[in-house]
Amino acid sequence: MPFTPFHFGFVVFLYSIFPFLDPIALLIGCVIIDIESLFYLLFSIGELHGIIHSFLGIIIFLLPVSLISWLFFRWFKLEKYVKPFNPYFSLLSSFLGIFSHVFFDAIIYPEMMFLFPFTKTQEILFGLWSSRIDYIILSVMFCVGVIIILTRIFIKRYKNKEAQLTDAD
Repeated sequence: MPFTPFHFGFVVFLYSIFPFLDPIALLIGCVIIDIESLFYLLFSIGELHGIIHSFLGIIIFLLPVSLISWLFFRWFKLEKYVKPFNPYFSLLSSFLGIFSHVFFDAIIYPEMMFLFPFTKTQEILFGLWSSRIDYIILSVMFCVGVIIILTRIFIKRYKNKEAQLTDAD
């Protein structure tokens, strides 16, 4: 996907529905795969969507993404804002973030080998829908996810204020 930030749409939506997931692993997971594309664009190394944009890439990046998330939780004390780090949910979140990137790219790029190393052809997902539809779906998911997250924050703050007023009486 030429605009990597579109990948945030799915994981923001996913996190809004399942807030027990690791938001850092989701966010990093959904974009880390594009390291391959960055190397190709900057240094002409590899391919734009090579073997890292595949099932193999998902496996390769699972543990590093969870480790990066754990480091973020340690360094920035994120427990104040989100649920504490959980290695199992972090691995699940890493998988979902990375998988979503590969999945949405596999739909619009013919050169991707989604199931590499099991197959070297791309016949499974390519052409399922157009790139325009891909971008629209991810944009709508992002907007809906943000609305759900902001609504949860608003409700939580409202309940906290209400509880403080009740305690003050």
